[in-house]
Amino acid sequence: MSESVRRSFVRLLIPTAAVLLLAALLLPGRASSAPQSKALLAAAPWRLTSPTAQDSTGVPVLILPVDKATFLPGSKFDFRVEVHAEELPEDFAVTVDGVPAAEYFGAEPTEETWTFGDEAAPTTSQSVIWRQLTAPAPGEYLVQVTADGGTKEARWFVVEPQDMGAKNVILFIADGMTQSMVTAARVASRGQVEGKYNSYFTMDQMEEIGFVNTSSLDSIMTDSANSASSYNTGHKGAVNSLGVYPDTSPDTLDDPRVETLAEMLRRSQGKEIGIVTTSDWTDATPAAVFGHTRRRADRAFLAAAPLDEGLLPDVIMGGGARYMLPQSVEGSARKDDRDMFAEYEAAGYTIVTNRAEMQDALAADTPPDKVLGIFHASDMNVWLDRNQYTDNTGDFPDQPNLDEMTLAALEVIGDAENGFYLEVEAASVDKQAHPMDMHRMLADLIEFDNAVAAAMAWAAENAPDTLIVVTADHGHGFDVFGTVDTEAFNAATSTEEKRNAVRIYDDAGFPTYVDEDGDFQPDTWDVTIGLAGGMNNFPGHREDFQVGETPRVPAIQNDAGNFVANPDEVGIPISGNLPIGSTSGVHTLQDVAIFASGPGAEYFGRVMDNSEVFLGLAYALGLDPAREPGSADACAGFYFNGRCYTR
Repeated sequence: MSESVRRSFVRLLIPTAAVLLLAALLLPGRASSAPQSKALLAAAPWRLTSPTAQDSTGVPVLILPVDKATFLPGSKFDFRVEVHAEELPEDFAVTVDGVPAAEYFGAEPTEETWTFGDEAAPTTSQSVIWRQLTAPAPGEYLVQVTADGGTKEARWFVVEPQDMGAKNVILFIADGMTQSMVTAARVASRGQVEGKYNSYFTMDQMEEIGFVNTSSLDSIMTDSANSASSYNTGHKGAVNSLGVYPDTSPDTLDDPRVETLAEMLRRSQGKEIGIVTTSDWTDATPAAVFGHTRRRADRAFLAAAPLDEGLLPDVIMGGGARYMLPQSVEGSARKDDRDMFAEYEAAGYTIVTNRAEMQDALAADTPPDKVLGIFHASDMNVWLDRNQYTDNTGDFPDQPNLDEMTLAALEVIGDAENGFYLEVEAASVDKQAHPMDMHRMLADLIEFDNAVAAAMAWAAENAPDTLIVVTADHGHGFDVFGTVDTEAFNAATSTEEKRNAVRIYDDAGFPTYVDEDGDFQPDTWDVTIGLAGGMNNFPGHREDFQVGETPRVPAIQNDAGNFVANPDEVGIPISGNLPIGSTSGVHTLQDVAIFASGPGAEYFGRVMDNSEVFLGLAYALGLDPAREPGSADACAGFYFNGRCYTR
């Protein structure tokens, strides 16, 4: 990165820091796609047992990976057993298929002790851990832990690799997208004549459609970290975790790891890797490609992880400059003096900071091999603000759209000799669903489908052996129930009159969005007849069903510390149904849709768990992690530290 570009980002970050702080104070739930209460859960120990594992021990025992964990042969993982006692019981033993674990793995474990929980009466944990194991040949494996006169069991499943003929995979994730959002966005984008759509979304027309269950290891409700991690590892995670099974230790970075899809593809197939997002690139969904931490908030660690831990994506695009600059720079969120821009540049990346620089870099006589595009200090602005309410972009007026970033990434990795894996995220479908900013949410969903269309057209012309999968990591409780006559609504002087401006059933008719320029985005979201819709969970707020010139802040904190309706907003008063400390809406339980086209698409035409999405991607690409040179090609037992150990 040139010194002039570095100075430019430093200058832009200084005024941005105050805005970021204000946003965090007003709406902390929008700092991540997890509900605000997750900040408390991040510091708490994970639940002690897997509810499906058999347990007759006299003391609490935690086995990680958990019961029903599923692996590809040759994939790498750590194995931890915790016993919550002052010392290990005399009868403590760990076996795999009846063989002592140390013998099975050919190595003694590392023993660790810590305390967790209530400071006044902490719980002591005794732990043994084996790191960097390699999963054995396909089959079922029984892990048994004996402690204090009883036994706890976990069964692990290693599945056969498959090859469905894809060379490349593009995984599109619209964070928080639900089918009701797709329907609403389709109405605004394509329009209807006498109840029939003028056209459909690109994702609507893909070869296969299925549904994905999204619950996490520790809750029926998921967040983006563990759900995106399930897509990228094939293992269930707990809320806030990335690429690990969360233990109870105080260190958020020592939890037992599982290898990610990108890590397996890089070492076993030499594929190139790309990450594109409209969020800070260290946020949960993009970080799931490479990250390993129990706490998604370990953002400075995640910003350095590709450099420190060996998986260097060939393309990284999104926001997040605040975690790239040393702590001496005002606006930096780092707690050290590392200049990540300088380090990535030294690692061979071409660094771009706006749309023009991105386009110039790709048009150069010698296109870059690696690109780091950082277009905002934090999350990128949403489509509506980047393209219509441009005053809201502040110091970052020239941010690319998602389809432009997607095609730019494909320019870099699209002709990779060994193929590629690209994850593309529309982060702000979720980030605008939290504060119930319906129009910004739907505009970003339309932008997302435009990016899918661009990738589908690229694949048809350049690489038909590309599997494209489109899904969400979780949902929000949104739906449309009618239309609103905005002129009547705004002229009304009472709540009752405003409610009567909402039209239902045959009175609803059709909204008046217009797309004259053919980009599928309404020319304006400020229309006379708009969509009447909303969430099923919310803090106290006011609703007018109309687009705001600035991003929405529905609730603010009062003198008592509770969140109440923002007095600066107008509309129908709506009483909250969330805990009084909630600033915004939260994720919901529903299954999310998954769409697929290309080699291996047939795998996705069903109902599945989110951890099974990983297998569909792996099967499409013929991923066999055991085929790494010098690894466990013919190992019937466990492969550890370069050796095969059999029973």
